[in-house]
Amino acid sequence: MRLSNWISALFQRLFSRSGSQPAPRRSSSSGKPALARDVDPEMREVFLLELEDITKNVENALAAWCKDFSNPAPTRALSRAFHTLKGSAPVIGATQLADLGRAAEQAAKHAGRKRNPDQALIDAITAASHLLPQWLHAMRHSQPVPDGTVRVTRLLQRAAG
Repeated sequence: MRLSNWISALFQRLFSRSGSQPAPRRSSSSGKPALARDVDPEMREVFLLELEDITKNVENALAAWCKDFSNPAPTRALSRAFHTLKGSAPVIGATQLADLGRAAEQAAKHAGRKRNPDQALIDAITAASHLLPQWLHAMRHSQPVPDGTVRVTRLLQRAAG
């Protein structure tokens, strides 16, 4: 199964209720913008470029990790990418993205200590990875915080617990 098909199946499973179609989710952030309105335009562009790089790095590291869970290099790359996100997101007012980065960093560190991670940990880190492009899109288009951000953050916290 190709990774993209596996990921699509994962999201179907994560967002479905009793095998039905994915249910629409209300944002737990009550429509809070993904990016603070008063952010300096140059800072905004710099952050968006950084988020693009982080997203690519996370996607590449996740693919490598899923191929070989015993290799610690991908989990270190995941930890570094999410650490960067944790530190840079608050600068532009994206506190929920920073919270996601913090939880994902801890989950990646936890994953790095396991040769055979449990499915909940794999699913949580994968879900975090899939939220990053949604955040990028939301920030570029002045949209609210992506649905599922708080839920995925909690999944990560439980999985790394």
